[in-house]
Amino acid sequence: MGKGKGSFDYWASRVAVSKIIFELKGELHEQVVKDAFRLAGNKLPGLYEFVRAGDPPVMGITKLGNGVTEEMLRRPRRELPPPSIDQSANRMPESPPP
Repeated sequence: MGKGKGSFDYWASRVAVSKIIFELKGELHEQVVKDAFRLAGNKLPGLYEFVRAGDPPVMGITKLGNGVTEEMLRRPRRELPPPSIDQSANRMPESPPP
């Protein structure tokens, strides 16, 4: 009796960001492939992007290329001077004498 062997209603899978889901190879017209993936993407949850071999890699929402490098994206936006003890002491409020 039971044993939990029911039929599947649906399949589910977690897909990480920037992972290729479908890949095609062959002599196909690009517009036909785009239309097919557009129709398939409408049935799948989430946002998808059509990419071709040779497109610049993407890091977050920024496409690398045209002078943009991974090092530029990883560096801090502005240089912060190292804090000194004197500056920290000047910012502290003076305590009243006892």
